[in-house]
Amino acid sequence: MEEITPKKFIINTGLFTGIVSVTFGIMLFSLDAHYENDTASQVISVIIQLSGIIWGAHEFKKANSGFISLSETLKIGTGISLILALISVMYLYTLTNIIEPGFYDISLEIAYNTALESNPDIMGGMSLQEYLEASKPFLWLAYPVILIFTLFIGFIESLILGLIIKKEQH
Repeated sequence: MEEITPKKFIINTGLFTGIVSVTFGIMLFSLDAHYENDTASQVISVIIQLSGIIWGAHEFKKANSGFISLSETLKIGTGISLILALISVMYLYTLTNIIEPGFYDISLEIAYNTALESNPDIMGGMSLQEYLEASKPFLWLAYPVILIFTLFIGFIESLILGLIIKKEQH
């Protein structure tokens, strides 16, 4: 009898979840809503990730005669999250370097204006151009932050899911 391993479920579900996430990103781009870092978009992204993890764990459990351990759920969820994070980073890189090279300039300008509106003293008299020049060296941090944050959220979601659905063989 063939041993059931999480690997196949991680890859298939991770790729599908990544495609759904990129599709959501393209939808935001087509609606010119990709600059808005609103709560609704973030919640939808987390729901997409959670749905992928639930689906992957459910499919594994079904293929494994109804059994799944907490560690298997954590592997599946974190693996799916890693694939999702890598696809998200590739999409962001493509968006910011090919599709819309001025993305970061516009995003930073929005952040600058928002900060000025909410608290004018926060910029300390810094002009928009000075703000852009000071911020640009740190834009590369978006990539590792996406990786770490997506993995962290996936781990937490997997932990909670694993505690709920675990059913181990005795």
